[in-house]
Amino acid sequence: MAVVAIFSSNVHKAFADPCAVPAEAGENVTIAGKDEQGHLLLADGRRIRLTGVDLSSLRLPDLAGATATLVGSATPDRHGAWRGALYFEGRDLAADLAARGLARIRPSVGEDVCYTELMTAEDNARRARLGLWAEPGYAVADAATPEAVARHADGFAIVAGRVLHVGVTKTTVWIDFGKIWREDVTLAIPAKQWPRFEATGHTAAALEGSYVRARGVVTMRDGPRIEITEPAAIEQVAPVSP
Repeated sequence: MAVVAIFSSNVHKAFADPCAVPAEAGENVTIAGKDEQGHLLLADGRRIRLTGVDLSSLRLPDLAGATATLVGSATPDRHGAWRGALYFEGRDLAADLAARGLARIRPSVGEDVCYTELMTAEDNARRARLGLWAEPGYAVADAATPEAVARHADGFAIVAGRVLHVGVTKTTVWIDFGKIWREDVTLAIPAKQWPRFEATGHTAAALEGSYVRARGVVTMRDGPRIEITEPAAIEQVAPVSP
């Protein structure tokens, strides 16, 4: 099976090269199929959860019979799935799917992922309204409008807006998009994780007043709230249409 035929021929080379890995970095595997939860099934019986992507939005093509290089965990997670990345002839599957609008990017704790390249692929697909980005339900929510974000309660969402205030306490760093914290949209970052954000340039001074795009699970606690533990889940972007 020629796996490269599965992917769009106009996917830019840059989506593959920055994250390409040598064959010796992983193991050769054969894809047997996929399940309804968004896992890829290997011929040896393992279930693979692609790192860096949101399973709720993932739209996997039929890869049955294809061979790939798997770079992932040595043991399964608590759900019995192995987390990892799959490369087809050096091309990152997650990046290709994001570039075609077939997946949203979702940073997770402990994943060694090239998020910059994945976010670029996702953003280009969103601007071109490819795949899921042509569907209103996946649109980036306006962080200045609590009702728009609240529609995604208990689910993964991407929001964008201008940060009005950043508050740093002993336990939590609060990033507010409105003046009424009990009603407006807020990002909550555990204080113990804050140094990692500052190390990537996400300081309170840099964030306050800037336009950001953020992603995570929306909970309703004194207004829509998204708890964020990974710096890659916040992007400082130009104030354009999300």
